[in-house]
Amino acid sequence: MITERAMLAGVHISIWTAVKHDRKVSRDVAHQHGAHEGAGRYKKQLLRGAEKLDALRALAGQIRQYFYKITLPWSDEGYRLLPAHFYFELTAQMREFERAFFHSVEEFLEVYPSYIEQVRPELNGLFREEDYPSAEKLRAKFGVKLEVLPIPSGEDFRVTLSEEEQARVAREIDESVRESLHRGTRDLWVRLTDVVTHMVDKLNDPESRFHASLVTNVFDLVDLLPRLNVNQDEDLNRFAAEIKDRLCNFSAHDLKKNDILRVATVTDAAQILLQMNAVLRGREQDSQASAEANEKSARQNAPSVDDIFSHMSAYMEAATL
Repeated sequence: MITERAMLAGVHISIWTAVKHDRKVSRDVAHQHGAHEGAGRYKKQLLRGAEKLDALRALAGQIRQYFYKITLPWSDEGYRLLPAHFYFELTAQMREFERAFFHSVEEFLEVYPSYIEQVRPELNGLFREEDYPSAEKLRAKFGVKLEVLPIPSGEDFRVTLSEEEQARVAREIDESVRESLHRGTRDLWVRLTDVVTHMVDKLNDPESRFHASLVTNVFDLVDLLPRLNVNQDEDLNRFAAEIKDRLCNFSAHDLKKNDILRVATVTDAAQILLQMNAVLRGREQDSQASAEANEKSARQNAPSVDDIFSHMSAYMEAATL
């Protein structure tokens, strides 16, 4: 059961934007140009050169990057699929991130008054004291939170409906879960083909410059992939093992200095890429054939126009009796 191998997780981060809609300036500009007041909005940058606030934004980016690395797409509501293998690692890392985040918030608040004085002459006539919340109110505008939820299951659906309706809704829930799982698997295939394609592109060009990450990014992904593969796609695990065995034996430095190793590695990478593309094309064709077969079956089982009118006639006759 997928509910035993994974869960849903969301990371919610809030940061003060330090941007303010200036209604007066917006109105003045509109009147100056003879435009409707709602034609545009003037937004003021309340702070400039606020390094401590920039550091918080950078940390938020690091948190999201880490979270996306160990999770898979799930829904458009911000939740992602978290394999159970990563639960304790994620919660421990998020505690570290939270400590660093709120420590950075306090560092920012300490110098917040100096940032206001720094920007006052730059804004000049646009400066408004009331645009700047107090430190206490501003603290509440920052936050980072990890939320973990169970994966929904049709078996958990309990409301007052007929048995037929309950079964239909349960099927829809289970189908939605299956589609989300396939979406996560597709994301893994994209990640894998992207890093191998990047390696082929770089190694194929004798003039290209590349860094250690050319190899380490590949290694990190194939090392994570078996634990991310909650849908237990055997082809993914097989390719991950093959890539690790054939493409991660030498460092980027080795590949730069040794043309023989470079040619051998790019040849292996190109071959693996062709094999992966062949597998994906085969799956796409199988999926298309299955969809066409289902559509044909549905058409065959669908009632004809005569059947529908015959049924309606019988219904009308019964109703007049």
